[in-house]
Amino acid sequence: MKLKIFIGVIILLPVIAHVAFAFAASPVTGYYVTIDEFAARTANTPARVGGQVVPGSIRWDNATHTLRFQAASDNAKIDVAYRAPAPDAFRDGVTVIFEGARAADGSFVATSLMVKCPHQYLPAG
Repeated sequence: MKLKIFIGVIILLPVIAHVAFAFAASPVTGYYVTIDEFAARTANTPARVGGQVVPGSIRWDNATHTLRFQAASDNAKIDVAYRAPAPDAFRDGVTVIFEGARAADGSFVATSLMVKCPHQYLPAG
């Protein structure tokens, strides 16, 4: 009987470890990192980053169909390039979440761009 329990534990231990690692690395546990956290990273790995669009930094290049803007958090700012039209709610000062990786020149090349919805909508006035 003890041998069966021992074998069961030996078999289940790697499975439990794998599930724990997969959960820790999933988007559920860390939806996005801030720009400060991303700027502190040394590895050039894909990331989901969130920050605020710097007012006056939005530029659209019609020739290359590239949206360029700066996003900032408390202590850091990065240049972002996104090769697609902006979401409808995209404008100065909104919080955006973008996925992609750091380019060789230090800018961020986004493959997706989302505008984070505010917690409440206020009427215009």
